[in-house]
Amino acid sequence: MAIASGNMTAQTSQKVNSYLKNQIYSMAPLQLLIKVYDYAIIGCKARDMEKASKALVELIAALRFEYEEISLGLFRLYQFCMDEIKKENYEVPLKILGDLRSTWVEVAKRSSMEKIENGRLE
Repeated sequence: MAIASGNMTAQTSQKVNSYLKNQIYSMAPLQLLIKVYDYAIIGCKARDMEKASKALVELIAALRFEYEEISLGLFRLYQFCMDEIKKENYEVPLKILGDLRSTWVEVAKRSSMEKIENGRLE
């Protein structure tokens, strides 16, 4: 019975992983960005340096420097957060990342509203 139970757990885990991958692959870039912020915030709340740092590396990698002023400002904030996390000071990065996430959520809401107002549902 233990073997069957182990098989069920492995099958269930594989189905969940497949579902999560499909969910992530079908997300719009802005939704994905918000998920990375969620991951960083969870890492800060858990005081998990590795998780928070990985998320910040992804946020830095997502910057588009053709929009230099905005990207440079975000880069500096992310770098500051990374430095604070390395010092095991999670409260300041948690606040910064939470505020940035809220801003991106607002951008996503406005973008959705504009699409609806313009008759484009995507």
